Amino acid sequence: MIYTLIGLVVLGGLIFYISYKQRAKQTENKPSDSPYLDLRKMAFNVTPEQLELSIPSGETKVFGVIMDWDLGEGTMSLISYETGDASIYFSSGGGVIGGGKHENVNKASKEFVSKAQNYLGKSLRTEILPLPDKNCVRFYFLTNKGKFVAQETMSNIENNSSEWTLFFEEANNVITELRLTTEKK
Repeated sequence: MIYTLIGLVVLGGLIFYISYKQRAKQTENKPSDSPYLDLRKMAFNVTPEQLELSIPSGETKVFGVIMDWDLGEGTMSLISYETGDASIYFSSGGGVIGGGKHENVNKASKEFVSKAQNYLGKSLRTEILPLPDKNCVRFYFLTNKGKFVAQETMSNIENNSSEWTLFFEEANNVITELRLTTEKK
């Protein structure tokens, strides 16, 4: 009797696991109800090949940075690539897409991604891509060897006690250039 009971529990668990995996697979490529989350997901899935970058296989090179910033009422995501492409998405809606076609944005974005290489050693490899904790900023580094992440509190950045303060300022240079470009329109 005990073996029958154990068998039924194992079989039930196996059926649950298989149905869970099938549901997860079906929703994996399905768009969400949030354009923000869809755009953010697309940004994380960009490859060096899509950007027409050639990266030697023997090195780990940052080709993109995604900075998610908790703004209290929502999140802002800054996306920058080595090519100079840059965009901002707001979880509340709106943003700026394709800013890299403007020389000022392109230059700031390239500088930001270039400096990211210096911070890669302070980050951890990751497979999960959550939004930042409350009152935090999270930096994701897209490399030819996977994704890396680091998080810092805004209070540490604001009081200059963080090793991420200068990098955050570089991100703000990109944000400023994107803002100035949209104000010119």
